[in-house]
Amino acid sequence: MSNFARKLFFWLSSFIYIYLIHITTTTTLAQPDFLSYFCENAANYTENSAYQTNLDTTLAALPTTNNGFGFYNLTTGQGNDTVHSVALCRGDVNPDACRSCVNDSIVNLRQLCPNQKEAIGYYDYCLVKYSNEVILGSTRIKFYVYLANTQNATDVDQFNSDLAPLLKKLRGDAAAGGPLRKFASGNVTGPVFSTIYGLVQCTPDLSEIQCSDCLEDIINRIAFYFNGAVGGRVLVPMCNFRYEIYRFVNQSSRVI
Repeated sequence: MSNFARKLFFWLSSFIYIYLIHITTTTTLAQPDFLSYFCENAANYTENSAYQTNLDTTLAALPTTNNGFGFYNLTTGQGNDTVHSVALCRGDVNPDACRSCVNDSIVNLRQLCPNQKEAIGYYDYCLVKYSNEVILGSTRIKFYVYLANTQNATDVDQFNSDLAPLLKKLRGDAAAGGPLRKFASGNVTGPVFSTIYGLVQCTPDLSEIQCSDCLEDIINRIAFYFNGAVGGRVLVPMCNFRYEIYRFVNQSSRVI
């Protein structure tokens, strides 16, 4: 092989290697899509502002604030540059899945909402929200997320009659859960020997009454948005529920 041919081979090999490294890195850093997300366009921040600095600081430290049960919260800054943040993992997911979900959410939100002061993202296992407004203790709902199973029950009235007491019991159990964890799951026998599985959760900063009221509000929406569907969920920043006719809850796991 001539010197020119050897140099050409080396150059091409180096280019392919660098190209593959680039592709591998890009694939590794890609984040999964949210179930739903929202960027609040009413308030934006400018690059290199105090708010951006506080947001960077807050989201970098948020994953270290786990209360032991999958709830994270951190506030940074003062006055108009204050950043409030929370993350909540589903109460049945394991610690590794919880941490991964929170980290993915932070990366994804910063990409999708590059200069908004407020944003929220929902994954199956967690939610993350940050805002220039106070989050803890707030029950203000700007929008609801509705996700429905496309399959309908053969006996809608019987299905609803079996589902209602399950969600009512879970609502009471979750609301009474205390200041660290407000989560409950369970199941009940449904029509035609089926099993209906349910899950409800609130952020633990809510009082028992606030949690119960939040869950009651979204559960009451079943009749309008999911009537007849064998599965569905409603997501808001401070509470959520889900029900299905298949097992989706990890019964033995606890977030720590």
